[in-house]
Amino acid sequence: MTIVTVSKSVKLNAGASQVWEFIKDFGGFASWQPHIDSVEMLPNGDRKVLFKRGNTMLDRIKLLSDESKTLTYELVPGQETPPGAPPIKSLDATFVVTADNAGSEVTYTIEADVPPPMVELAPKGIGADVDGALEGLKTKFGS
Repeated sequence: MTIVTVSKSVKLNAGASQVWEFIKDFGGFASWQPHIDSVEMLPNGDRKVLFKRGNTMLDRIKLLSDESKTLTYELVPGQETPPGAPPIKSLDATFVVTADNAGSEVTYTIEADVPPPMVELAPKGIGADVDGALEGLKTKFGS
């Protein structure tokens, strides 16, 4: 397995506190991330995500800090990879919101442990999800 990391940022026309309150709504991602069809929050805090490409994955919050405006979530370990989904051993995704003059900047980083045959393709697929999320934030808050 090989670690692949994609990290991108966007500047937004809304204050860091406002953007942070929006992003930290872990159950609301389907409203602004175009690659997510639906999200179901489970009683144990895990989140069941149905992607528009048809696969479902479980993830959960790993770190949520109001002080640093950081949200990191991870795949729930031990779940079987659904048919049609890439075989990813682990995945951490992190949003960091910082003040930028009157607006804010959001950095979204996804780090995934993928099998060697996927190393060349993974950045494109992961990058598309990162781009989609940042575009969703730009649509919501302007840039």
